[in-house]
Amino acid sequence: MKAEWSKTVQELLIGTARGGGSPTDLLSSCAALGVAAFGATLPQEVEAEPLAPAPPEVALLPRPAARAVLEAIMSVDDEVLLTEWCALAKANNVVAEHRMLPALLALGTARPGLRAAVVEVLGTRGRWLAGTRPGWSWASGTAPLVDEVPLAEVLDLPSAQRVRALRRKRKSDPHGVGAFIAAEFEASRRSADRQVLISALETALGPADEELLETALEDRASAVHDEALRLLRKLPTSALSARAAARLSQGLRLTADGFDVQTAELWTTQPDADELRDLMRDGSEKGVAGRIRAAAASVPPSYWTTRLSTDDRGAAKVLRRGPWAGALLRGIADQLAAATDPRPWAVAAAETLTGMEQLEMLAALPASVAEQAVVAVSVNWHYDLLDHACAQLPAPWSPETTRALLHRYAALPDPRWRAGRPPAVLLARGNADLLGANWEGLTRRWPENSLELEVLRLRIRLRESFAPPDPTPTTATATAPAATGPAATDPAATDSVATDPAATDPAATDPAATDPAATGPAGTHPAGTDPAATDPPTPSAEPRTATDPVATGPAAIDPAAIDPAAIDPAAIDPAATDPAATDPTTLSAEPRTATEPRPATEPSGSTQPPSPAAGSTPGPLAADPANDTA
Repeated sequence: MKAEWSKTVQELLIGTARGGGSPTDLLSSCAALGVAAFGATLPQEVEAEPLAPAPPEVALLPRPAARAVLEAIMSVDDEVLLTEWCALAKANNVVAEHRMLPALLALGTARPGLRAAVVEVLGTRGRWLAGTRPGWSWASGTAPLVDEVPLAEVLDLPSAQRVRALRRKRKSDPHGVGAFIAAEFEASRRSADRQVLISALETALGPADEELLETALEDRASAVHDEALRLLRKLPTSALSARAAARLSQGLRLTADGFDVQTAELWTTQPDADELRDLMRDGSEKGVAGRIRAAAASVPPSYWTTRLSTDDRGAAKVLRRGPWAGALLRGIADQLAAATDPRPWAVAAAETLTGMEQLEMLAALPASVAEQAVVAVSVNWHYDLLDHACAQLPAPWSPETTRALLHRYAALPDPRWRAGRPPAVLLARGNADLLGANWEGLTRRWPENSLELEVLRLRIRLRESFAPPDPTPTTATATAPAATGPAATDPAATDSVATDPAATDPAATDPAATDPAATGPAGTHPAGTDPAATDPPTPSAEPRTATDPVATGPAAIDPAAIDPAAIDPAAIDPAATDPAATDPTTLSAEPRTATEPRPATEPSGSTQPPSPAAGSTPGPLAADPANDTA
């Protein structure tokens, strides 16, 4: 067969005009022999065990609304929103739908930073599926989320990976890895290796590491010495802190104008060897101001509150005065995380720091402390500095922080390149419930909001999709024609509740319900005479009650949809509606359920506020003095 195929190919190349023969026969032979040579092959026999059936899922699957939100998040590729969805799903004992598992596994494989969040929503079937591919083994439960190397081989990794690998191991075994670091530090000849070992101690740093750090202060390499000194300053009860407190007590005296240097004392002479050992070698702590800053950076703020017999606010007020206030506050800025109340210290330090130094100060703080500090310091910031600081805060923010920063942004003029557009970081990281309650104020302050508010809309849908369902049944879902169709003939619609005198009180019912032009003799449209009775029912945006003529009419047609005289005046009152509500360019593409009491063409963006969560109080966006002075 192979020989015949080769001969046919040669004849095709030569052609029948030169080689002779029938073109039809040649092409027929080519078709038959080509299929026989390349298509008619038997599959290879593979000896492999078939996959075991997937075990049953024990966790709950998400509701349709939560599934729709996850699909929307995956389509916009937002890691913050995906992490928030996974956190809410875990809190509600919910796992991702089965058909979303391959996409989540592929995303976690490509982005290791998302693995910790994704693995929480894979469930039993997701872990089973992860075991079918070697690349997904991180999610199968049999391998770590990040590929680890043995501890003895960590120093052989590239320089960018060694510190991260050591810190990961310190989290699981601080004492064992600490002993390894101490032994390797003594044996290492390269200063770069010793610096990596000292830097790894920052994870799970404690008093047990002080001895090694004190030894590193004697290192000849400036980078090793400075890294050890930086970590020692994070230990409030270290020997370094005691030495610095003694120098501050000896070298500074309190005057009516603040702290000043003692005459003929410590800082009026050159530093000795012991003090040089406690100073950074990078040149930032030279001169009297640098030495005072180094001592202030080595003691916790509690030193000042104890020495002045006051609280953090009172101590910060005293240190803001005096000729050495700048040096003292720059040093205290490195110790904000140890303060009982970091806000007065942050405000005082911000007066002496540049914008970049303020961002570095805030970046070193824990999340809860950083939120308080940003709110306190940002009173007089410009837009870009506030935006950079907010981008450093982990999401989601607390309601108090969201409210304060919302008013900060609203009070600032928009930069030229974002005129009329809301801050993206605020809508992506702020508290969704509070932002939803202020939807009207947001759209009024920033009218150009189509892209940013869609992120907020998605976050609000995310919160609502995991909210517990309302246990109280509503009449809207039981009798609305758009949701139930033939429910218009339900006997419950003619129950005695429908004939209650209170139900037919003109003051308690819609005028359209008693309009002679809108109803027949029995209050309904005769199907035989009303041409609109044969039209399909029009979905209504308002909840229906037992006395609504739409619910009791045999044709289930809303009179307001066909009779102008039956339209509720509030429906066309300019003061009661938003003119943009009928703008076809603002229609939302959000999926709606059959029973959801919202219009089929719901406006998006600036015209239709989402329903705020329970407990939220909607209101206009206004200045909040209480938060400005926090």
